[in-house]
Amino acid sequence: MKKNYQILQELDRALKVFRRSGIYDRIDTELSDADIMVLFCVAFCDINQKVKLTDIAYRLKVTLPAVTHKVNELVEKSYVEKTPSASDLRVIYIRLTKTGKDYVESIRDTYYKPIEVLSNHLGEEDTKTFLRILSKVSELGKIKTE
Repeated sequence: MKKNYQILQELDRALKVFRRSGIYDRIDTELSDADIMVLFCVAFCDINQKVKLTDIAYRLKVTLPAVTHKVNELVEKSYVEKTPSASDLRVIYIRLTKTGKDYVESIRDTYYKPIEVLSNHLGEEDTKTFLRILSKVSELGKIKTE
């Protein structure tokens, strides 16, 4: 039993060190991280395909109402525009405006720099393993201790 608690203590310590590592420190931006995630998703999906709200929700693993709310805010700020499908008016496509493209281009490299440093340090194989483990951990959702 003692060995199990030693492992738990080591994991707890490692998570605290990771949290303080600065990996999450982002550049100051005029938009929230959630806004930027949507913009990046549209920018990176936009290559040779039309992006729908459901595509963004699926890729970011968030609810459709959450994406709809964020996209509407970004439309108001002129970063993205919505275009109805010519064949089915229920389908709405999202794309970056010139302002949105310019913004993504201006922050892309600096925004991802801390994560790039981590990925380079880990190497390709360990980065994939780390991502797999983090995805598995996030599947748990918020852990309740009650």
